[in-house]
Amino acid sequence: MSSTSGSGGEQRIFLRKASGLIRTASPFDTFIYNTGLVSIGLGVGTIMYYGPAFYPGGDLLIGSLLAGAMMILICFGMISWSVTLPRSGGIYVFGSRSVWPFLALTLSLVEIVSWLFYCAIAAYWIVLLGVSPTLAMIGYLSDNQGLIDLSTTVIEPVPMFLIGTAILTVSALILVSGMKRYLLSQKIVFTIAVLGSIALIVILASASNEEFVSTFNGMMAPLMGTETAYSDIIVSAAANGWTTANADLWTTVLVSNWAFLPLIGSAFSIAIAGEIKSVEKSQTYGMLGAVIGTVIVWLITISLANSVFGYDFMGSAIFNFFPPETATEPIVAMPTDASITLLAGILTQSSLVTIVVSVGLIAWMWMWIPGMHTFGIRAIVAWSFDRVAPAPLGHISPTRHTPTVAIGLVWLVTVIFMALFAFTEFFKTIIILIEAAVLAWSIILIAGIVFPYLRPQIYEKSPIARKKILGLPMMTVACFFGALAAQFYFWVLFFDDFAAGHQRGQLLLVGGVFAIGIVFYFAMKLLRRSQGVDVTLAFKEIPIE
Repeated sequence: MSSTSGSGGEQRIFLRKASGLIRTASPFDTFIYNTGLVSIGLGVGTIMYYGPAFYPGGDLLIGSLLAGAMMILICFGMISWSVTLPRSGGIYVFGSRSVWPFLALTLSLVEIVSWLFYCAIAAYWIVLLGVSPTLAMIGYLSDNQGLIDLSTTVIEPVPMFLIGTAILTVSALILVSGMKRYLLSQKIVFTIAVLGSIALIVILASASNEEFVSTFNGMMAPLMGTETAYSDIIVSAAANGWTTANADLWTTVLVSNWAFLPLIGSAFSIAIAGEIKSVEKSQTYGMLGAVIGTVIVWLITISLANSVFGYDFMGSAIFNFFPPETATEPIVAMPTDASITLLAGILTQSSLVTIVVSVGLIAWMWMWIPGMHTFGIRAIVAWSFDRVAPAPLGHISPTRHTPTVAIGLVWLVTVIFMALFAFTEFFKTIIILIEAAVLAWSIILIAGIVFPYLRPQIYEKSPIARKKILGLPMMTVACFFGALAAQFYFWVLFFDDFAAGHQRGQLLLVGGVFAIGIVFYFAMKLLRRSQGVDVTLAFKEIPIE
């Protein structure tokens, strides 16, 4: 990118002919990318883990359907944006061409901080919810105390940090190797993850509640000192306040947060729109396919889990594992937390089945990591192309077509987050960042409602420009309903103190990210002006290919 003088000495900027990124992702690649960022296995795991325990009586099936319907509306809005501005960079690209540039960069910063935060959380969860329970379950099944001890060792701060950092490093190296290799690796991991989910469904479909209760009681008797562990856990939870008696429609709306949070990943291909072939077709199939496919698998798995394990048992087991401070009666709890994969291992009494199902869950969690790395990377590169970030961050390797400097930066950020998870308590519960990201998405979708009228010279070049709904531009209608859906879940998350909420310390953290974004933009604008470059000119046209 270079600058030169126009008439009257006015400084103008001329963009490079090409960014260096190439279109390599097919419709199927886009579907896998989005489905991996939903993480079907992790999604159903968290729904079953947090739902019955902390929202007792909330209908998990209706909650999943509600979240799926709302996410489809959001996807329609994002598809219209992506087709109109088919460039990599996520909401920064959309916002910088529709709202104030400083706001676009700030919203983008909030968004990528959120996604990189969850990128590190995925590495943290692989150890906490994948590796540790698997080692513990195999240890119990094989009477191997060494594995049981190792299951607790790996979640201690130093091992947790080292293992998590290694996971994040592998992700960065794969991304450095090139987009084609990354997409190939995702297909392999996706296959493993799907097989794990299928195995779990088959196991549940071939079992009954009576069989699970008998097996559970037999295995837990020597560990918990009771022959009726299953019923004792339920009775203990009820005695300490766990009850479905107070459930209502709002309970189900709140529990739907745990379905909506992973479903956000179904629209993440907006980050790589400039690297997708047949953008309109790929984004439509990729986003909507990810939502629909995920919800179908969730409905099947949740229904079977409710039938085999029992809703009350799953809620009581997790509730007792994290007993409230108000508990006054004796707590009867399992020796480890009752994740759905661990319960499947107990059901089958098989180390092999435990490994297969757990590896599937780990594979789903893994798919978050390079996917969210990619999201942050592409946003930073887009900033650099528009000259609102240092030029080296936009460097693209001429051989691998990968932004190596940006990859290194996001890797460093996620390693810092990993350290915060491993060595502090505060950051382990910060879900409010994703709430802020949902707010950022809703603002961009609101901007999309008026974009066809504000920037007709750009919108008229879009493949959907001639498509109308009730006489209105398709983008206006799609973004209107998408904005409503995003705003709905922003407020549901805002008033859910367990999933996100609005605690003062967390709000200050989010406010700090907003402030950094604003200061960063104006500092870069002043710097470029001192170099004779007017960065605002870039926002008047579609970003470079």
